[in-house]
Amino acid sequence: MQNSMFRLEMLKEGRSIRLPILLIFYNSLLAFVTILFIFFHNESMQAGYYSSRSSFLAQFLVLSSVQIMAVFILIPFAVSSMEDTDRTVSEQFMMIPGVVRYRIIAKIYVLILTNLLVFSSSLPIITLSCIYSGISLLKIIRLLGIIAIFSFWGGSIALFCYSINKRSVFAFAGTVFTYFMLSIGILLFLEVIRNISLSLSGSGEIASGVTVLCLIANLFNPLTVFVGYYENFTGNIPMITSYFGNFGVDVTSTRFSYLYFKAATLVCILVGFVFLISAIRFYVSEHQA
Repeated sequence: MQNSMFRLEMLKEGRSIRLPILLIFYNSLLAFVTILFIFFHNESMQAGYYSSRSSFLAQFLVLSSVQIMAVFILIPFAVSSMEDTDRTVSEQFMMIPGVVRYRIIAKIYVLILTNLLVFSSSLPIITLSCIYSGISLLKIIRLLGIIAIFSFWGGSIALFCYSINKRSVFAFAGTVFTYFMLSIGILLFLEVIRNISLSLSGSGEIASGVTVLCLIANLFNPLTVFVGYYENFTGNIPMITSYFGNFGVDVTSTRFSYLYFKAATLVCILVGFVFLISAIRFYVSEHQA
């Protein structure tokens, strides 16, 4: 039954006109960014500047940023389309024992594979920056893995929001709100806590509890995984070092950074599983009621 649900979701997604249109606009955007980089690079060369590997490395980092941001933008729309299509499925089909659970899992598979397909379609464009920057194949494979993790994380949250909201508008808004609170919201919350701690401290030092809270809270922030990927390219990022330094955390240690960002990746996956299991339970209880 699991294969049948997965095959059904793949056929629906493959026959939809949304996917080819998405591929066209997605790759057009990446191509436009690449052309801009090439244009400004040629202009700088004519102005007497030397060509360097760092400019092409920056080009790859910008392209990868666009790709990762596209995952969070596209997933709510993709899940919304899936849920609207599910309303045409007969109730008799949905009452088959176990079909709801397999259907939710199939949706996660389709979301991950769709995002990986979109990423794979952009490989010719990404290769242009990889050739000149000397980026290895392993870095691209790691970017592929991060996109898969974010697809699972974002898809699980979106399915959970659609399982507890009957109206698509509220579910869509809830998905975007959850994304915001688990990323930018955590940063804003920690900044408020830091300012309160500084105002209460006579010595102007951060309390140890705030430092621990910063480390724990940022483990649940998907942007931490995003930063860990960048640090693998550029080493210590001054902005990130300054951010953690404001909370009394020294991230210049290579071992600490490696373990911390790997732990953030595992937490991101675990959070996705929590939302996915919760979504399955809500969907099952709804159809059994």
